[in-house]
Amino acid sequence: MTRLNKQVVFVRRPSGRPTPDVFELRSENLRPIEANEYLVRNHVIAMDPALVSRMRNESNYAEPVAVGEVMHAYTVGEVIESNCPPVPVGQMRVARFGMQEYTIASESLGGFPVDTERNPASWYLGVLGTTGATAWLSFEEICDPKPGETVLISSAGSSVGTVVAQLALRAGCSVVGIVSTPEKAAKVQSAWGFKQVLSYRDKSIDELSQELAQACPDGVDVYYDNTSGDISEAVLDHYNVGARIAVVGRMALSHLADTRLDVGRRDNNVILSRRIRKQGFVLSDHLASMPEAVNALAGLIRAGSINMQEDVLEGIENAPAAFFRMLNGENQGKQLVRLVL
Repeated sequence: MTRLNKQVVFVRRPSGRPTPDVFELRSENLRPIEANEYLVRNHVIAMDPALVSRMRNESNYAEPVAVGEVMHAYTVGEVIESNCPPVPVGQMRVARFGMQEYTIASESLGGFPVDTERNPASWYLGVLGTTGATAWLSFEEICDPKPGETVLISSAGSSVGTVVAQLALRAGCSVVGIVSTPEKAAKVQSAWGFKQVLSYRDKSIDELSQELAQACPDGVDVYYDNTSGDISEAVLDHYNVGARIAVVGRMALSHLADTRLDVGRRDNNVILSRRIRKQGFVLSDHLASMPEAVNALAGLIRAGSINMQEDVLEGIENAPAAFFRMLNGENQGKQLVRLVL
């Protein structure tokens, strides 16, 4: 039986911030699978901020997507045909299967099986997937939270940001967030227990810095940096001695064709004088610890200690719209696209 596969193809490398014309919807007939291959019907696709960096042809921690290639994305899918003995028909798997309805894959693609009878498939792309593992491992290993400290989170309404906020509250910290708009700030603050949530849009660095001084009167002990750029510069004068900075994302640089062109205050003077520890985090460096993180988070969810929120669009045709909802900060929770109801 010939199957038609609808795909989102990356057709143009952006010169700055991505625009809708970087994507094109296409269809192709699937070829038969070969030896050691298996066919996946994708059920749910995740929209992650890291996809922006894959659009750039620059040295990075992950290889860029090639022009003309199906756009990268992590999905949960069901194996519906297999010539690969370790991967049986009927197994549900998480891997970088891409923005498409079907994927022909092999073991070299990586990924792992998941139990969708125990947990919803979408959880393995969010709180029990890369999102939750990133939040758990980076917060525990870099941020070293202590009761009474002030934790500041940029992109605070994101799927990673909301998990970090809940972990910080469990650690006895005071939690402040930064999001795009006043409307989103109000929703995020009421939904996730932040002490205060600020908005950055249409504000200068100095204006945001002044608001941070009021929101964090005792200074910032931990900055969970999902954005980099001007937002992070606004935090520079508010660090306490011994503060920790976890650099996890660069969404505020998405308008740059080349991230090396990012400009702003150099932070070495502040880092030295206040003995700050600043460290980047990439989940692929910590994959051996991912099962531990996922198991811990699953226990917290079942105990009611961690909540989550999903923002779901339906159909592969809406994958580009979902990507730009995520990019523009319009999503409420983890941005997903559901292909199979």
